Amino acid sequence: MDKVFGNPMLLRWIDYNKCIGCGVCSAVCDFTHNGTPFIKLYDIGGGLIKPLSCFHCTRAPCVEVCPTKAMKRDESGAVYVDESRCIGCMACLYACPYGIPELSIITKTAAKCDLCRQLRGEELEPACVAMCPTKAIVIGAPQVVFDEAKKRALTRIMKAVMSFGEPL
Repeated sequence: MDKVFGNPMLLRWIDYNKCIGCGVCSAVCDFTHNGTPFIKLYDIGGGLIKPLSCFHCTRAPCVEVCPTKAMKRDESGAVYVDESRCIGCMACLYACPYGIPELSIITKTAAKCDLCRQLRGEELEPACVAMCPTKAIVIGAPQVVFDEAKKRALTRIMKAVMSFGEPL
């Protein structure tokens, strides 16, 4: 398995070609995290709604800038917030190129997707992965995710070729 700083790594990928913008991922995230969805839905134009969430970057700027080391990486490579160390300065938000971390109005600390750390501790998939009706959200070791992405891309290419008649 690939490693992040010596630890096994998980990667989450959203196949936007399979995503239908139904919002189930955001709703189940909201439910799992007691009213705080860490998957946000964005209208990208043309009536298309697509989800966006933390990328758990290999060299995560949020982890690097946190003055109290509250932004941490767990054994799977997922970036999470240690609320007991967070002072709510939001340096992580400003460092994140995607603007993902947010300030919890309840705890007054940074909050973000942790790939359902608690569920994974019980050997379950993150809620968004488990509940996506089109299986657009994939999680696994990077090579497994890359292989799945390649397979899906080749399937789309073959369908496109076949829709134009006989291949060359």
